[in-house]
Amino acid sequence: MKFENGIMIKLYFPDCQIDEFERLFDLLFEYMEIDHYVILNDLVNGEDLIKSTFNGLKFLETYNPLANLVWNDKDKRWRNHKLFNENFEPVYPDMLFGKKNYDLDF
Repeated sequence: MKFENGIMIKLYFPDCQIDEFERLFDLLFEYMEIDHYVILNDLVNGEDLIKSTFNGLKFLETYNPLANLVWNDKDKRWRNHKLFNENFEPVYPDMLFGKKNYDLDF
């Protein structure tokens, strides 16, 4: 994706219904001819999410993300054997269905 222009507005509202504000922002973005926008609300505290998912943070003391990598002697580089086969072809299918229809230059 290419982003030539962008803006981020961070607002803190009191504990209230945000529906009315979303409608106002929709009208504002329509007036400004902004077609693509995201409104994020009710975000979860990441620490609380991890604690509830993994029953605490104790696992972080022994967690090693590099354990997923295996040295490939043929190509002399580390590879994630769970994501790619020996020819470095993806094991899992492409999740961006129809991506050829879009300009997704990352």
